[in-house]
Amino acid sequence: MKRPLIISIASLILILSSHTFGQEIDPSLLKDLSPAQIELAKSQLNKNKPETKPKPIVKESTKKAVADADINKSTNKKYGYNYFSSIPTSISAVGDLPLPNDYKISLNDQFTVILSGSKEDIFDLNVNLDGSILFPELGSISVVGESFQEVKTKLKNLIDQSYIGVQIDLSLKNLSAKKITIVGAVKTPGTYLVNPFSTISSALGYSGGISEIGTLRNIRLVRNNGATYTFDLYKLLINGDRSDDITIESGDVIIIDPARQFINITGQVKRPAIYEVRKNETLDDLIRFALGFTQIANTSNISLKILDIKSSSIENINAINLDSALTDIISVNVNPYVSKSNASVRISGAIKEPGFYPITDNTSLEEIISMLEFIDVYPWLAVLEQFDDDNLIKSTTLFNLKDPSTYRSIKVLPNSQIFFANINSRSFAVSSMSKNLIADYDLRLNHKQGVYNLPVIGRFEVKSFVEYLGLDMSDVEDEARYISPLENIIIKDDYKNMQFIAKKYNTVSFRSPVNDLITVKISGAVDFPGTYRMTPDSVVSDLYDLIGDFKAEAFLDGIIFTRESIRNRQRISIQKSRENLNKALLTSVQKGDEIGDLNVIRALSETIEPENLGRIAGDFSPQSSTSRNTILLDGDVIFVPKNPNAINVLGEVLNPIAFEYNEKVTVRSAVRGAGGYQDYADKRKVYVIKANGIIERANRNIFMRDVKIQPGDTIVVPRKIITNNPGLESLIPVTQILSDLAFSSAAIDSLQNN
Repeated sequence: MKRPLIISIASLILILSSHTFGQEIDPSLLKDLSPAQIELAKSQLNKNKPETKPKPIVKESTKKAVADADINKSTNKKYGYNYFSSIPTSISAVGDLPLPNDYKISLNDQFTVILSGSKEDIFDLNVNLDGSILFPELGSISVVGESFQEVKTKLKNLIDQSYIGVQIDLSLKNLSAKKITIVGAVKTPGTYLVNPFSTISSALGYSGGISEIGTLRNIRLVRNNGATYTFDLYKLLINGDRSDDITIESGDVIIIDPARQFINITGQVKRPAIYEVRKNETLDDLIRFALGFTQIANTSNISLKILDIKSSSIENINAINLDSALTDIISVNVNPYVSKSNASVRISGAIKEPGFYPITDNTSLEEIISMLEFIDVYPWLAVLEQFDDDNLIKSTTLFNLKDPSTYRSIKVLPNSQIFFANINSRSFAVSSMSKNLIADYDLRLNHKQGVYNLPVIGRFEVKSFVEYLGLDMSDVEDEARYISPLENIIIKDDYKNMQFIAKKYNTVSFRSPVNDLITVKISGAVDFPGTYRMTPDSVVSDLYDLIGDFKAEAFLDGIIFTRESIRNRQRISIQKSRENLNKALLTSVQKGDEIGDLNVIRALSETIEPENLGRIAGDFSPQSSTSRNTILLDGDVIFVPKNPNAINVLGEVLNPIAFEYNEKVTVRSAVRGAGGYQDYADKRKVYVIKANGIIERANRNIFMRDVKIQPGDTIVVPRKIITNNPGLESLIPVTQILSDLAFSSAAIDSLQNN
């Protein structure tokens, strides 16, 4: 009886072992066995089963500690946290933006109301403790908690119902600070009174900014009514998107939670740093944060450090694709295009076949040059940039294709870059480092009425240079001058035989037999700024033909044209005006008259910059009729500013400022953005100094909407001259001259320094 039982149990063990957990067994296979036999078989099977250890459980805190330890080893800084160091936290300034229509009215706000038409009046209305304003003849009107636009609409409807032919203009003169609370991972949590125009990002500046453990990607704002808003600071910093950076309201609570994940990106990206990443973001998103790859980045060779969740150790792998998720990634390194085992050099510019060229440990620059075919190359300066093991620029070398001594002995290292400039492009630099170095080797070539600035290195023949450029030397005398300021050497020679080694700050001048040439100067955003010799009948557009071209950032609508004769006349006018003003002030002081206004004008006149005088207002853009018809005079100066994208508000406003231009800005909104009018502002004589110097009146009607504001414009609110002394009335034109010149000088200064 024992043998059949053993056989049966063995069979059952075989049956049970052949079925996976949870899989049903055919009952017919067990029909001949007793329950005791089945249990015996199961016990034998469990004895034979290999022991399995449970998977280790790694706490999130442990994973984060390992990741943070690796991040802290990096020399990179966490991106975005220095944003708050430059945010002003004063509540005295209104801010640099026009008042938004959704601004919520608070206690202690103050309105300025202007009525015009059949009833004219100007008065201020304070928001009382009960949340209302007391409007003359209309009674108490509730405004607290309503938007500025809602209050405007309400008052307009009441005026329309109560009066006929009366228009209303409403502005906020004084604004109350907003009380908010900031908690979480910020440097100084607490409750703060903040600027009423503050947004989430600017309000955080009051707390000292977000600490480096706090999130920049999921900033929360909770309102009194329970509404919750989220803000990703990266949208603002990387994309310039302010759509979620909402204006704060009293009672708001801003909450900063700890950041979820940081990733350190190094190597061949344009902005290596430590970035905070959100769930579902990819490697492609991280590369975008870092402003993309450099020119020598190998996009198929990206190294990743991954936290192994089983052991909390760090593994190194290679990225499969840019769509890869960033889960558990600690750092990313973008490797250069070429490794040491497969060395090459990148060659670009004026050659037939740009690209990567293989090199050995002994390849020289001379060997590389010998196998290239050049197209329209500028031969007197080329650039070699060599890199160290960390792919940082190790050295920049300039060489001259016409002078083999400048490159013959140079060995080329792996991953180097060589750039040959095209004679037509006027572009010589590879990086900012080479750009700064090349600028020191600019050769100034004074030729007839033109000035050429081109970099030259090594041995140099003036004759071959001017022939290569195709310059007309027919009216140039044989004698030329070579000046080297660093060595204080002046050499006079026949330019056809002139040879020298080009060094820093060289100048070659050719003498012309023409003696009645005029000298004009052009500077700013042009390819070849400098002083030019021209014939007396030359016009402004003739000068433009000599400067190469305007730079991409040139602001052609704001070209500043100044003339010495006009400057001299303005200087005389200023001097006479100041003398008359000082005499009047002295007389008035002796009589005890009110002189406050005149003192202000005198102080304002002292701000006039002499170099900003003498401007001829008008459109001097290249295609304008003014530039084609205006004859140049000796000593004329033209300055081409950069695109300003800003407007200025000066004069009798609470906070004279310059702020970013937008298409919707008006004179009225700009004045409001500057804090509104001062008590002595002359609201009916506001004017706009256009970028081209032309002055337009802005107050042809009460709403001041007749002048279209454009980038570079300056809005001026003059001071109303109030005097009870009839003897001073004759000085009003004098004060007008001084104030106009002062503000015009300030407008020019803002364009020159944008």
